[in-house]
Amino acid sequence: MPATSQPAFVLDEPSFAEAAAKAAGNFVLPLLIVCGSFLLASYAPDLPDFFGVLKIYAPYVTLGLGLLIALAFKRGRALFAVLSLLIAYTCFRMFFANSLPEEFVSKTIYAAVCLLVPLNLAFLASVHERGALNAYGAGRLAALLIAAGITAAVIYGGFSKVTELLYRPLLADFAMSGSPIPQSAILAMVASLIAAVGIAVARGGVIDAALAVSIAAFAAACNSVATADMFMWFTTAGLIVTVAVLQDSHRMAFRDELTGLPGRRALNESLMSLNRSYTIAMLDVDHFKAFNDRWGHDVGDQVLRLVASRIQRVGGGGKAYRYGGEEFIVVFPGKRLLEVLSRLDALRKNIEGYKLHIRSSKRPRDANANGNGAKSPADGQVNEWIFVTVSAGVAERTDRLLKAEEVIQSADQALYRAKEAGRNRVSR
Repeated sequence: MPATSQPAFVLDEPSFAEAAAKAAGNFVLPLLIVCGSFLLASYAPDLPDFFGVLKIYAPYVTLGLGLLIALAFKRGRALFAVLSLLIAYTCFRMFFANSLPEEFVSKTIYAAVCLLVPLNLAFLASVHERGALNAYGAGRLAALLIAAGITAAVIYGGFSKVTELLYRPLLADFAMSGSPIPQSAILAMVASLIAAVGIAVARGGVIDAALAVSIAAFAAACNSVATADMFMWFTTAGLIVTVAVLQDSHRMAFRDELTGLPGRRALNESLMSLNRSYTIAMLDVDHFKAFNDRWGHDVGDQVLRLVASRIQRVGGGGKAYRYGGEEFIVVFPGKRLLEVLSRLDALRKNIEGYKLHIRSSKRPRDANANGNGAKSPADGQVNEWIFVTVSAGVAERTDRLLKAEEVIQSADQALYRAKEAGRNRVSR
């Protein structure tokens, strides 16, 4: 397919309920961590003196561990989010631990941290993952250094009017329960939180959700600057981002990036947990090579996403996996073959009934193919509907097929029979 060809695809979008459920799922663990911190906050003043060192060093340990984990898994956004939190906590400990900022220097640092850190977290939520030890990482580190340099310039230059401007009330009658946070910083926190939550919902990523919730935890830390709770909220923010990195890395290891389905590693683990009764179906996209040869790999990828989105809704307790290439596997734990045949045939019909719309300003590679739509020979315009079908083979665990690998092989043989019989059918 020529690189200049720009086909447009008309695909079913996930329903609002599905998108909302996915986004809500990403927020569950960060919010549980925050709720746990709220519960612990009531006990923090009563901790024995033995735990006094914890109040100082717990954030350093948590944030330091977060830096190492983000660096190990090459998550640049998380790395610089944790780094900005670590810098903020260090500033808080050095300049105004257990007391409100009152002097020019401490007030300037406090306002700058409260203002810039949430904006940085929102920025990191808005950009795409580009790794850490590269030009993108250098640019994000430079942004942190520039922010620190500007703050230092205000302090060493004695520009007290800048600090006064940051503390100037935006709304004369507004007060947030006696919070020491300047109103300008509160506005930045609220705007950053709203933006980060919107991005997390739109993208559906666990790190995006973690960055959003970490803004709220950081705001709580800023509000608790003169109390014993400050250490806990910095620890919470670092823990949220660190756990999200582990979640995201686990997802990448066990899920296929293109289709979003669990991959071979997840399938292998699932097969090990199966009991004596289960059924396995293997599905293959019919004439998939023809899609790639005629329209290019972009269209082929869209076909795979379409099929995967349908297969994962098969129901009946079936769990879908991408097996490799254009092949998928559905595992039905505790189900007999006859119980799943009707579901698989309904799935086949559902995929058959969907049309993938191709619009392109370039001719397909096979310029003489008629296809199912129309194209204009004069200007090379293509307006075509592609019909996708799948074939499936299904087998169950029996006294003859004792191992999962044997059941998969039997399902693969049934799939071959479905192909030989004319495709777009389920064979057993």
